Amino acid sequence: FSKFLIFMRIDDAVDAVPVHFANGIWGVIAVGLFSDPVLQDLTYGSADAHVGWVHDFSDPMLLAAQCIQVGFIIAWVTVCMVPFFVFLRCVGLFRVDPLEEEVGLDV
Repeated sequence: FSKFLIFMRIDDAVDAVPVHFANGIWGVIAVGLFSDPVLQDLTYGSADAHVGWVHDFSDPMLLAAQCIQVGFIIAWVTVCMVPFFVFLRCVGLFRVDPLEEEVGLDV
């Protein structure tokens, strides 16, 4: 995802988007793919639970639930953060000044 941001010419100096967005999505979807029925039974004590898609190709319910969850998380973050970023842009605090960009924030 870092290389994709570079290709799209999006500046993310600390790679926050790949770490939190892409890896967060992968962490949620991986549960729907790889959730082991034996470990689920040991943890929750229920043999009727939906398992990872890799373990039962005929039951994609857990994977579908995880994908829907990703959609809801993206929607929630968008609804909460877009007004905040718009406010920061309106008051001039969204970006650092051009000199700071040129010199670098690490200095």
